[in-house]
Amino acid sequence: MATYLLTWKPKLYDPWIENIHDSIAELSENGFCKYSWSTGSNKSVKPNDRVFMMKLGENPGIIASGWAVSKVYTDRHWNRNAISKTAKYVDVHFDAILNPEIDKPFSKPLLREGVFQKQKTWTPQSSGMNIFDDIAEQLERDWAKYLKQPPVRQISYTDEIDTEKTYQEGAPKKITTTVYERNPVARAICIRFYGAVCSVCNFDFSKQYGELGKGFIHVHHLQPRAAIEKSNKLNPTRDLRPVCANCHAMLHQRKPIYSIEELKAIIKKDAKYTGEESL
Repeated sequence: MATYLLTWKPKLYDPWIENIHDSIAELSENGFCKYSWSTGSNKSVKPNDRVFMMKLGENPGIIASGWAVSKVYTDRHWNRNAISKTAKYVDVHFDAILNPEIDKPFSKPLLREGVFQKQKTWTPQSSGMNIFDDIAEQLERDWAKYLKQPPVRQISYTDEIDTEKTYQEGAPKKITTTVYERNPVARAICIRFYGAVCSVCNFDFSKQYGELGKGFIHVHHLQPRAAIEKSNKLNPTRDLRPVCANCHAMLHQRKPIYSIEELKAIIKKDAKYTGEESL
């Protein structure tokens, strides 16, 4: 996964000043909003790459983050006065947007302190600048703190691997596994929308493990994977929920899988039986 810096120049491209309210409303309702944005001369942006939006001009700073959900494509130029009639674009699912009319942009990278000084510039003339990996990691952490939201992480879940075949115990063992591809965009949007807290038991890894557990959580499909894959339509906030590892395992203890509500009821029933209050 690469990380890129998109740029917005309000004086040159003012439609988003009006549309940004609709974008924020869409994000609030769905957990993300889709918007196409110019990548300048960059042709390398790919689906699942991370992007940040740098507002230039007056009160500069980062005002949005999201994920590329398309390859770079060519369409009519966003600037009618441009010499070229076409421009390169990428479709983005924005997972966080600040309103520049009332929110202060995140300007820490512009101070060029610490790791941020390694980047040649934070106010490039053209959109689509690559952000080095170590800088992107720090930017991700600082951006999450600024938003007061859990940081975005790329996590590979061992429980999402199905073992198909094993040989007898005691002899050399061969295991064939099938790894189901997970959409990191959908996972990140789900976690940012609901928070990194279990939807069943409210377990928060950060409270138990401190900084080590901050932002860590599994993501559960409310519908069977086959149904989602067949329709090829995954809504991160409708079809996914963050759950802890224990609850995730228990949800899959039955076929068809338990619902979130059913597992909550089981926990409450057990709590009454033992005289404990779990929820």
